[in-house]
Amino acid sequence: MVMFPTPRVVAITLVCALALFVPTAVPGRLAAQERQDEATDALQPSPEDEGALEAPLPGQDELLRRLEATERQLQKLQAELSSDRSTDPDLKSDAPLESNGVDQTSYLADGDHPPSAAEFRSLSKQFQDLKAGLEKKKYPTVEIHGVFQVDSGWIHQTQTSRDSVGDIQDGSSFRRARLGANGKVVDNMSYFIQMDFGVLGRPTFTDVWMELNEVPILGNVRVGQWKQPFNLEVASSFRYTMFAERSLLFQSFAPFRHIALGFYDWAEDESATWAGSVYRSGQDQYGGSVGDNGNWAFTGRATWLPYSNAEGDDYLNLGLGYNYVSYKDRNARFRTIPEFFVGESAAQTPIGTSGLAVPGPVNGMPAFVDTGNFAANHQNLLGTELLWVSGPLTVMSEANYNFVAQTNGPAVGFPGMVAQAGYFLTGEHRPFNKKLAQIDRIQVREKVGYDAETGCWGWGAWEVAARYSYLNLNDANIAGGQLQDGTLGLNWYLNNFAKVQFNYIRAFLDNPTKGSSTTDIFGVRGQLDF
Repeated sequence: MVMFPTPRVVAITLVCALALFVPTAVPGRLAAQERQDEATDALQPSPEDEGALEAPLPGQDELLRRLEATERQLQKLQAELSSDRSTDPDLKSDAPLESNGVDQTSYLADGDHPPSAAEFRSLSKQFQDLKAGLEKKKYPTVEIHGVFQVDSGWIHQTQTSRDSVGDIQDGSSFRRARLGANGKVVDNMSYFIQMDFGVLGRPTFTDVWMELNEVPILGNVRVGQWKQPFNLEVASSFRYTMFAERSLLFQSFAPFRHIALGFYDWAEDESATWAGSVYRSGQDQYGGSVGDNGNWAFTGRATWLPYSNAEGDDYLNLGLGYNYVSYKDRNARFRTIPEFFVGESAAQTPIGTSGLAVPGPVNGMPAFVDTGNFAANHQNLLGTELLWVSGPLTVMSEANYNFVAQTNGPAVGFPGMVAQAGYFLTGEHRPFNKKLAQIDRIQVREKVGYDAETGCWGWGAWEVAARYSYLNLNDANIAGGQLQDGTLGLNWYLNNFAKVQFNYIRAFLDNPTKGSSTTDIFGVRGQLDF
């Protein structure tokens, strides 16, 4: 006959298991309440800008794992009990559990009795209820995010460069310093609220939106302020960019954050995505836009993955973007900085009796090309994108052409393009979120410092990169200038959440009145996000 474990063994096992789980059940449930099922930021990032699928909190995962292990042990004991019953008629379903020749009462307090099979089943049910309670989601959920980027830059100019854009000063500043929260209020409604306290904010809204998920036909519907869907540079978070700043195309043409109503969805096999939105074309620091003349826009993006392997380190992404804008007050303007920025807030006057200045206008890296304001009715902006990843190699390219209808002049067109490549010397690859068609967080193989699990020292991940950008804002009666940037980069990823970036930029400017010039910029950035 199979020997069934003694009541002492059963009791000790169950008591130990309960002692293990019960003290951690409340924190585990609070952690479950605070996690977000999925950051559904299809039109931008991640938490910020940034969305991607979120992993469960480690505390809850560990608790469930241990609970399931104990449950398997309990099932094994039940199976042995059933086997004993089938061979020993003396074992009754509700009789106390016994073991041959062992005095069970020696392990019990006065007045107690060995656990019966019914009590055993009741205890099993309690385990099932505990497990179900841990797995049940509580709403609303809250997940806190933060990021800061601190930059320093050194600039060398030719005399023609100074004549064209002024004497640019070296400096340091916080490019971004953001805090945000996202989560769900019910199982099918998400939200995101984020503020920026960096040099261009202090403070300002970035993303403030809510969205309804699993909507028939449309997929997900969002209202509020967020980055509008147009191309890969817009959609992907600044946290994961290969260089300190996005390309020349970004500031010049791309629709960015606006108050909007939009939708997004993806194919069942995640090989394609599509998104669209309508929004107010003007915007102040806090998202506001007022005007009867024009002041509306539409944008859309569609992407396709021709192939992608299961490991996610070999794939090709192609995309198209379209943006129609009816200009607010029938005025248009296009300009951009040379892919790097440092600045400071000037003192706002008057300064009160305290003598403390309130942050005012921002002084810093000027625009190198600028059309100035000109009368225009609307624009049709077309964009293409390509992202190819093959192991440690990343190749990315985008092209834009902006067709602008002037009010009292000929139609004009402004072209631009960017091509860039990066290579991980340490073997990592650039991940891609298929559902959101966004670049995702780099997963570092070995973090910087000593790893207690492996017993080894790590040096992080290292990536070398190069980029060429081109923008032409000259056409017909518009003379905004032409700019070409060549950039070399070195990225040091200390771990999954911190990195240091080194950029050398040579800006070739062709100013319509001052002529050709070069500007050399060396920049370094430290970034941490969570």
